[in-house]
Amino acid sequence: MNFISIGHPKQKMSQKTISDYFGITTKKEIKPTQLFIDEIPLEKRLEIANNKILYLPELIKILHKKCKTHGGCTPKIINNFYYIFKDNEILFLISFFKRNIPNQEEYFKRLGEEFQLIKENNFTKVFLQCIEILNLVGNIQFIIRGSAGSSLTTYLLGITNIDPIKENISLARFMSYTRKDMPDIDIDLPHNKRELIYHKIFKQWEGKVARISNHVIFKKKTSLKEAIRQTGYHKFIPKDFKLEDIFPKEDEQNEIYENAARLEGTFSHYSLHCGGIVIFDDIVPQKYYLKEFNIFKKGPITGTQIKLNKDEVEDENLIKLDILSNRGLSQINDISPRLIEDYPDNDPIVRELFANGHNIGLTFGESRGMYKIFRLMKPQNIYDISVALALIRPCASGNGQKSDFLKDYSSFLRDKRTFTRENDIDYLIFDDDAIQYISRILQIDEAQADVYRKGFAKNRYDKKAQFTLELKEKHPDFSEEKIDIIVTLLEQLQEYSFCKSHAISYGKLVWALAYQKAYNPIQFWLATLNNCCSSHRKWVHFREAKKAGIELTLGKRPWSLKNNKLICSDMQMKLVNDPVRDYFQYGYWISEEFLPNMYAEYYQGIPQPTKRRKRKDGTEYIPEPITEPQSMVRFRGIVACGRPYQADRRIKHVKPTEISGVESISPEGFKQGRIITFFTIGVADGEYLDLVLWGRYPVGKIHCIMGEGIVKDADGCPWVQVTRFRFDRI
Repeated sequence: MNFISIGHPKQKMSQKTISDYFGITTKKEIKPTQLFIDEIPLEKRLEIANNKILYLPELIKILHKKCKTHGGCTPKIINNFYYIFKDNEILFLISFFKRNIPNQEEYFKRLGEEFQLIKENNFTKVFLQCIEILNLVGNIQFIIRGSAGSSLTTYLLGITNIDPIKENISLARFMSYTRKDMPDIDIDLPHNKRELIYHKIFKQWEGKVARISNHVIFKKKTSLKEAIRQTGYHKFIPKDFKLEDIFPKEDEQNEIYENAARLEGTFSHYSLHCGGIVIFDDIVPQKYYLKEFNIFKKGPITGTQIKLNKDEVEDENLIKLDILSNRGLSQINDISPRLIEDYPDNDPIVRELFANGHNIGLTFGESRGMYKIFRLMKPQNIYDISVALALIRPCASGNGQKSDFLKDYSSFLRDKRTFTRENDIDYLIFDDDAIQYISRILQIDEAQADVYRKGFAKNRYDKKAQFTLELKEKHPDFSEEKIDIIVTLLEQLQEYSFCKSHAISYGKLVWALAYQKAYNPIQFWLATLNNCCSSHRKWVHFREAKKAGIELTLGKRPWSLKNNKLICSDMQMKLVNDPVRDYFQYGYWISEEFLPNMYAEYYQGIPQPTKRRKRKDGTEYIPEPITEPQSMVRFRGIVACGRPYQADRRIKHVKPTEISGVESISPEGFKQGRIITFFTIGVADGEYLDLVLWGRYPVGKIHCIMGEGIVKDADGCPWVQVTRFRFDRI
């Protein structure tokens, strides 16, 4: 049989035939799910598909010639590999491709690999169900988060907008021969449109679709609260309660602690999963049924919730799709209908915006950590934004590698897609970097490498030990210290990280938002005020909107504009405005001036001696005084944002002063495990100071900070090492 001549099937095939194909399984039984309902006859579908792969016969001829001239692979092996393109189920899937397959060998080779996995594991339904749901979504913009962008099939189907060949994304992160679980496709929708889409889905498959559950387990704090309630105590229990304040008797306390210990780790209750749905072939089975839930916050329209959680759905071999909400999409949709992938990737105004750190209001990219990364990296394109978004995650930022990466990136790594440092240790910025690094260092394929990646991510001792053993066998020249460094680096995968396709999806969104902020600031800030919940306090967005030219008004969402003045449904105009009162009542103020008595005064001086500190052994010491004049600042400002931070205790191979890209902030250097609190304060409209304070402080209860400190400059990102301060009234 010569595979080169791919033609139309001679026999007539009914629409039912495709269902028979879908029912074929090889290694496991798949529970039935709703099949794709298509009005185009199957014969026409197969004709469409064959027209999309016209280049394949020519490619196979070329590969055959290469076999004869260069040896190696045989024509039989080539034919067997590409034979999957003759399968009617695969042709049916190809017929839904919205993008043309590039006439290049690497694209057909990748598709052949994916189609083998799809056919073998009966994954076709996953893609078809996603297509059906996206048909219901219609013109509403969406983003596919997670690893689905690792698949060329999803790209060609129009499900994702990421070309995994172009971006060098590993398929193993999405599916491989080592994992038989259903691949996840998570759909992000505008947060104000998601319930509408849910309603359409539940109406389309009435009685056959259900939301899944979370199984909430008692943890240490919740088990203690439950043990208290089981005694008959039903009063409000505050967050930072003390048991002795409620039960003064020691024997009562001991009994409650014992009951709490028995409860810890046991099942507490069901909650509604954030977005997971399952579409059944028939009515939702009664054995799974839990209850009805309200699709909309208000109104009688309900849907079914089942008892299964995501792990049980996987165990039952059911297809789960996640319908999730995204405020950044709501924000960009309110500004312009332009598709996210249509924004220019080389705009100099947008580059300047990032280089100057004007990132406030950019959903997913407006934190102060992102501000510093943008200032250091000076992103040139969407890929740079994707790297920055991944760098801020705990996995990429831990172990000192963020600091080293940023130094190397700004000097000579900017244009590379793989980032390598000394001693053959890669920067593990994305999950894909870990897969590719393990594959290279152990000389195994990426599917096997992903098994080790998951082992490190889930802290599986057996997989980590197996990796170490194989590493020693493959590299007997590696010292114990080098092996320890490699293992420590991979252990960072236990922290939250981004796969590359997820980061690029969000990078496109952040870039589009930055474009609109640069070119359409009024509409940008209106959409931001209407849709966003920021890591900054409410006043920050309102003062930035005022700086952009919007006249503020007191009130609540939703906002509209009239002559660049905010209008809201419950607008409350004041004849005399009190900024402090308005701040505490509304979270912002509308006066032309910033809050009174806020300032930042810079001068040259010698810091006053700091307070006594304690060593680990309990002894006290006074840090050596600084005698040379320093750049100093006296400040008083309103808190814009803040968070506590603790150094990673597992750090083994980096110097203390390299952690997190921050210079030493105490005379003895950065202490592992020491807790510090980052605060950003506003001292005028658009003027902020980043403060570093030793110790943990209740960020949410602090409104104003007054003090002085030493001005540091980390590669153009100034911050203040606070030497004296107090929390003040506004």
